[in-house]
Amino acid sequence: MTEQDPSQAHRATATWDIHQPVARRSLLLAALAALIGLCIAGYGLFTAQGTRTAVVPAEDAALVNTVPILRADLIAQITALYNVPFAQTSPAQRQKVLDDMIREELYVQRGIEMGLSNDDIDVRQALVQATEGQIAQDAMTSKPSEDELRAWYTNHAARYASEGLVTLHEWRVPSTMDPHGAVAKLRGGASPASLGLTTTGRVDDGEEFAFAAEQHLGSAIFAIARTLQNGAVSDPIAMPDGIHIVQMVRNTRPVPTPYAAARDQVLADFLADKVARLQAGNQRFLKKRADIKIAADLR
Repeated sequence: MTEQDPSQAHRATATWDIHQPVARRSLLLAALAALIGLCIAGYGLFTAQGTRTAVVPAEDAALVNTVPILRADLIAQITALYNVPFAQTSPAQRQKVLDDMIREELYVQRGIEMGLSNDDIDVRQALVQATEGQIAQDAMTSKPSEDELRAWYTNHAARYASEGLVTLHEWRVPSTMDPHGAVAKLRGGASPASLGLTTTGRVDDGEEFAFAAEQHLGSAIFAIARTLQNGAVSDPIAMPDGIHIVQMVRNTRPVPTPYAAARDQVLADFLADKVARLQAGNQRFLKKRADIKIAADLR
């Protein structure tokens, strides 16, 4: 093992001996002080008002390129939209309204960039509509081909069909009863009353549109019910409140509308979807390039 040179050890000790004037120590301390100063200056620079990491003022809900969205305006809009006090609204409801207000501000700023008139008395609404109108105009410049429309029609066939109708019952199985046995007896012709089954009361109004039955039953049970043929009985369905059985009386399937008859609506839907996609892409672009800060309690 090599031993340390005594002269080197002496120089290292002397460097930090405050009782001796050493130029090396002065340079090191000066460099350290400069580094600390740079760190403090950098922190102040990047947390100053107008920078991307600035804190949102208490009176604001958000800042969009330093333009404030006032918290009072957010509260007023939420209250008017949902007709309940602000404190009773959910975080999702607040987020939706705030997103809409940020979107509006982005469109207003984009409209000004595009040189649109900003001297209208309803300037904000006018700028938003003008910006959206420009996007819609871009979407309408190229007309879709027949192949594109037919492909859209095929992929969204359910939109262009008549409403299905269903007549069905939903039974709740007592906890003391074997649900599979109850299903077997129902399929064999036994009456629900003789088995002690009780109705949930959700679909007892007779024939109704399929979409209404889905709202009443919920998507999970309706997904099973819609596959049943006339007179069929479902297998037991486990739900949080117990075991359910669906008994289909009559299932009238939707009837597709031929392409030729639905073409005008297909064209309108195709263009509307294209406009919506372009607007969504434009909104993502504006958000990506913008400096948006949201108050911590509204994130």
